[in-house]
Amino acid sequence: MFRDFDISTHVVRLLFFGLVMGFLAVTLYGLQALIVPIGLSFLLTFALSPVVNFLEGLAIPRILAVSIVLLVFIGAVVGLFSFIIPPALTEAKSLFTKLAGMGDALSAQIADWKGKFLNWIPEGVAVPDLDVPSLLKLVFAPMSESASNLLGNMGNFITYLLVSPILLFLFLLQGDEMFRSVVGLVPNRYFELALLIVHRTRAQIASYLRGILIQISILAVILIPGFSIAGLSYGAVLGGLAALVNIIPYMGPIIGVTPAIIVAVTVDGGNTAVFVLIAFGIAQAVDNMFTQPVVLARSVSVHPVIAILALITFQQWLGVIGMIIAIPAAGVLVMMISTLYKSLKAFKVI
Repeated sequence: MFRDFDISTHVVRLLFFGLVMGFLAVTLYGLQALIVPIGLSFLLTFALSPVVNFLEGLAIPRILAVSIVLLVFIGAVVGLFSFIIPPALTEAKSLFTKLAGMGDALSAQIADWKGKFLNWIPEGVAVPDLDVPSLLKLVFAPMSESASNLLGNMGNFITYLLVSPILLFLFLLQGDEMFRSVVGLVPNRYFELALLIVHRTRAQIASYLRGILIQISILAVILIPGFSIAGLSYGAVLGGLAALVNIIPYMGPIIGVTPAIIVAVTVDGGNTAVFVLIAFGIAQAVDNMFTQPVVLARSVSVHPVIAILALITFQQWLGVIGMIIAIPAAGVLVMMISTLYKSLKAFKVI
């Protein structure tokens, strides 16, 4: 009798959680357009919550603390789009207008180098011809495609700008209550396990976001002035681009420096390319010797094989965005699986 009651209890629980998950799935399917602002607001909540909690610790009401943080954040975003983004877009537009002629210029430069070095190459050794226009198309096509997609989705972008601050305000105002409500759905036997996973996930994501922000800021401070001092045309845009795409693991630095080298060779000359490489080398030295081991290593630790598999998988799913979030997502999944395994083994469930 008791055994039947126990089985029926588990069946009721499974049905309940099945209904909840089904409701969430239907809701998410109906709100596909809001997935991006919800995800963005959720991530920003991790980054801004410590500031809100600090202000609340100073005896400031939480709603006022959230309002202050949100106003400062929105002011920073408005300032960014008012004073920094427009000049950068103007410079980027000028850069893209010159891309059409860069293929011939780079081909001529490579032909000149090839002629100078042919005397050093033994006779009979074949020297391949590079199809430079095709290479340039391969390098810059993703950028042009991203720009076209951005213009084509301008309506969605405006929706994100309107919805995200509202969601961010609600998420920050709820604070820990939102996570407690989710954890409260877990059976008592696994309550501590769920609480531990949520706590570690929040801490890891928040630490990673702060680390990435610090990394981009340090690289931008080095690369933008460095490229400009080197005499690189469009140095601000190319330096900012190199700093931004550096967050893509393994391939980011190569993707970031390639446009700068191409512009240096075709527009400014070979000497500029040397100084660009020196500035980029200094930035990478700082990143590899300080930022990654000191700032980022504490937030996400993923085995290289898992990292590469995550990069390939997420790139197939989400493109460039997937490459950016692959490592933190893999880190969170590894942490959750490890915590679940140890805890379930301690509970003698497995």
